[in-house]
Amino acid sequence: METAETRELVERYYAALTSADQDGMLDCLDPDVVWEPPATAALGNAVDTMSGAKAVVDALGGRVVRQAFDIKKPINLEIRKMTVEGDTAVVQHRLTATAKATGNDYDNQYCWVYTCSGGRITYMEEYVDTLYAARQMGWDLDA
Repeated sequence: METAETRELVERYYAALTSADQDGMLDCLDPDVVWEPPATAALGNAVDTMSGAKAVVDALGGRVVRQAFDIKKPINLEIRKMTVEGDTAVVQHRLTATAKATGNDYDNQYCWVYTCSGGRITYMEEYVDTLYAARQMGWDLDA
């Protein structure tokens, strides 16, 4: 994909993600998309990767958010920087919320790398400080 197409696609994906528009998210993702979260992320089911647009949208567009954060309180995702070249986009963003299990403030920085092809996101790789997340959310660090 060309740089401008990739940028528009990833911007559209973030617009859908931040407005909880699951249909919009699905429209941006390849049916066989792969999401690779950090190996140390506690997502409920220990997964190295997640495959398939529906599974990714169910997780990122709802389940993970509801499990991790108090959805009755503000949740804010702020894109800090997006760098796009050809079929690849790198997005730095900040997520602020309230951890559901502990009530702690959550303020973490993320970096996502997206690979796009045929007008859809085909691969999503997530980087985040999982030690900070574990402390704020009360995850068992010895597990």
